[in-house]
Amino acid sequence: MGAIEAEVVALRAALEDAHEEVVLGLTVTRGVLDGIPLVLARCGVGKVNGALGAAALRVAGAEAVLFTGVAGGIAPGVAVGDLVVADDVVQHDVDVTPLGRGPGELLGEPLAWSADDRLRAACERAARAIAEDAAVHTGRVASGDQFVASGAARARIHEVFGALAAEMEGAATAQACARMGLPWAVVRSISDSADEGAVEDFPAFLEMAARRGEALVRQVVRELA
Repeated sequence: MGAIEAEVVALRAALEDAHEEVVLGLTVTRGVLDGIPLVLARCGVGKVNGALGAAALRVAGAEAVLFTGVAGGIAPGVAVGDLVVADDVVQHDVDVTPLGRGPGELLGEPLAWSADDRLRAACERAARAIAEDAAVHTGRVASGDQFVASGAARARIHEVFGALAAEMEGAATAQACARMGLPWAVVRSISDSADEGAVEDFPAFLEMAARRGEALVRQVVRELA
């Protein structure tokens, strides 16, 4: 699954016997990748869309969810072009602190959702195989319904949550998958530094992120099939 067309177009083009259907109001593409059945969805941007996409994939018969796409790097040492594999995810824009919960904690929910160990490990191996000269990091990814594009916001999210990257769908996808009992993983290519230059940097990296997403999914599917 990816959020925007640029994040899924290369993988969709690689599918054999591809056909589309509508599930829970979302268009999904069924096909075969290297002999292995796959269901692909472009969920749209934001946390609600991420959760809906996970549900649609589950209804379509998916046995696990792998979210690939771009993110802003927010930790020191995480540079544009690097890959981040989530070991867990949080929602940095949740605030029910007046009710005695910590930043990011929803009532009745954990602060963070942990990726499936087997799927995460496969993603780490795949990321290292496709990274070329880029670094591969494993750590926390923070999600929120904001495009982070300021140094102050970037610093706050890293300081409060210890996240390596910020994006807009991963934690909601993970929350939905946890509720449905679906293994999940999130892998992000760093497209910008989530600061004042993010708006200019973001679109320039989309094509590379799409190619990486296809290559990473191929590696993971081959290993785990």
